[in-house]
Amino acid sequence: MISWQRLLLPSLAIILNCFAAPVQAEGDGLEGLTPGSPAEGIYGSNHMALLPDKAVLVFDYRFDGSMVEQPFDDSVELDFSRHGGGEAFDVAATLFPQTRNLEIGPMSAASANPILLIFFQRDATQMSNGTGGSQHYFRNAIRRVLQTPDADSRRATTIELDGHQVAASEIRFRPFAADPNRARLRAFADKSYRVIVSDEVPGGIYEVQTETPEEDGDGVLLRETYRFREMRP
Repeated sequence: MISWQRLLLPSLAIILNCFAAPVQAEGDGLEGLTPGSPAEGIYGSNHMALLPDKAVLVFDYRFDGSMVEQPFDDSVELDFSRHGGGEAFDVAATLFPQTRNLEIGPMSAASANPILLIFFQRDATQMSNGTGGSQHYFRNAIRRVLQTPDADSRRATTIELDGHQVAASEIRFRPFAADPNRARLRAFADKSYRVIVSDEVPGGIYEVQTETPEEDGDGVLLRETYRFREMRP
């Protein structure tokens, strides 16, 4: 049985340990992306292009699903400060300021929005907590699928931003669909991921989401969503 409380609120020490240098480097580099891969769709543009020297990006956070008795709503705030007048930013993150107020950073970011790092690292930690497996295994499985060409992983869409419809791209992938250890992954074996990117959104990332379906495929067992709300000075 997966404990959703452990999935939602890992200890501060576990969250801080997620931010390893190799993962930061991979998440922040545009070179080496496989053409036609989900990674190219997600990381293939400069997310920081619209950011001023100082800005706070706010994302609404929601954790829900049939396994969650009471949906959990809060936010994630990323405080960007351009480093030394160059292209890189120092970024401080505040997770769940209304309920937990976990502060992380500063991190360095030059081209990729750190919300992706937070999302993927927390995701791997949560699956490790829920299954007893290694978070490194989950991270590596996700990386492999991200770098595998998949013409069907990306589609054009539109999103609402400041009351207007703007162009965006939706990238979907299922890292464990062909995993040789599917039986050990329990409900996570059919987990799907969605990332919505747009050049019109400050920070480039509009939404990141995972859905873990019910065992019978009818309904959602667990769903975690980060969605861009606003940019503040």
